[in-house]
Amino acid sequence: MVDTDTDPADSGMTDSGTPDSGDPDPIPSHWSVGCGGDQALFEGEQTFVIEERERRYLLRFPEGYTQTQAWPLVLALHPNGSNASYWDVADGERDVSGAIDGQAILLLAEAIDGRWRDYDQPSEERLERVEIELRYFEAVLEQVKSGLCVNETQVFSMGFSGGGSFSGVLGCRREDIRAIAAGGSVMYFKESDCVGTPAAWIAISEGDMSEGRASYRDFFRVRAGCAETSRPTEPDTCVAYDSCAAETPVHSCHHPGGHIWPSFGTEAAWAFFQTFLEE
Repeated sequence: MVDTDTDPADSGMTDSGTPDSGDPDPIPSHWSVGCGGDQALFEGEQTFVIEERERRYLLRFPEGYTQTQAWPLVLALHPNGSNASYWDVADGERDVSGAIDGQAILLLAEAIDGRWRDYDQPSEERLERVEIELRYFEAVLEQVKSGLCVNETQVFSMGFSGGGSFSGVLGCRREDIRAIAAGGSVMYFKESDCVGTPAAWIAISEGDMSEGRASYRDFFRVRAGCAETSRPTEPDTCVAYDSCAAETPVHSCHHPGGHIWPSFGTEAAWAFFQTFLEE
C-alpha cells in the first residue's frame, strides 16, 4: 500500500496547499551585506592598517544585537585633542550609549593623532588631511556594513568641536549620512565638493558664536532648502527652520556658556535622529 500521509514540506507544498519555492525571504536592498550572514565584528576596539597607519575605532552594540535585524548606525566623533573614548562614558552629557538606549549600533571613531584638523599644518595639507580621514571612514564603514547588519538609510554622525566639524565633512562628502548633529563646529570642507544633503541639528553657545560657526549652520540650512525664519521646537532653546525640504529638516540650538557641548545635546541629538527611524 502507498503511504499518502505525506508532510507538506516533503511534497513541495505549503500547509495552505500553495507551491513552496523553498527560498528564504530576500534581504531588503537597504540592509547591508552583513545581514543574515555570520557576524564578523564584535564589541570593543577594532584596529586595522590603512595607508601604512594603524587606525582604530570602538564599537558598542545594542543589547540583543542580531544579524537578522538591520540596525541604525551612529558615528560619534570626538573633539580635537581627544580620542575614541570621549563619548564612551557610562553617564552624563557624553553618554551616547545611554541616550541611544539599545536602539542602534554606536561607532566611536578616532582621528590621526587625536585631531580631525591639525591647525599647525599649512592650508593645503589640511585639505589633504580631510581626504585621508575620508578614506579612513570609507574603510571603517565598509568593515561595519560587511561584518554587521546595518540599515544603510539610517546612518548618522554626531560630534563636538572638531568632531562636529568632521561630521559636517561626512554629511557633505558622503551620500549615505542621513543626518548630522554638531556643536561648536566650523566648515572643514569646500562647498563645491559636496554631494550629500543631510538633515542637521546644530548647537552654538552664546559665548562661542563666530562667523565660522554661523557659516557652518547657514550652509546646511541653505543646502536643505530652508528659509531664514524659524519656529520653536524641543528642547526649549532650539528652533526648526521653516520651508526645509521634507526629508532634510534643520534645527538650530543656542545655549549659555563657552566652547562646550550642551548638557541637553546628546539626548536632543538622538531625539532628532529618531525622527528618521520610521522612514
